[in-house]
Amino acid sequence: MCKPVSEYLGLMRLYTREIITFGGFCLMCFVYGDFKALAREQSATAAQTVEVLRSMDTRLMNIEHASCK
Repeated sequence: MCKPVSEYLGLMRLYTREIITFGGFCLMCFVYGDFKALAREQSATAAQTVEVLRSMDTRLMNIEHASCK
């Protein structure tokens, strides 16, 4: 029972750098995916904000034009 555990721990000790590198790569992929979703959400919100501001500008121009007459 102790021999397989000892061999496993020996492999862990031997390949520590590779394991940490693989874990870091997986973490990087997760963060990239999360950031990509956040950027997509923010760009959609910005597009909606621009559309609202355009409609408000058009309404304001119509009100100014009507008040000048």
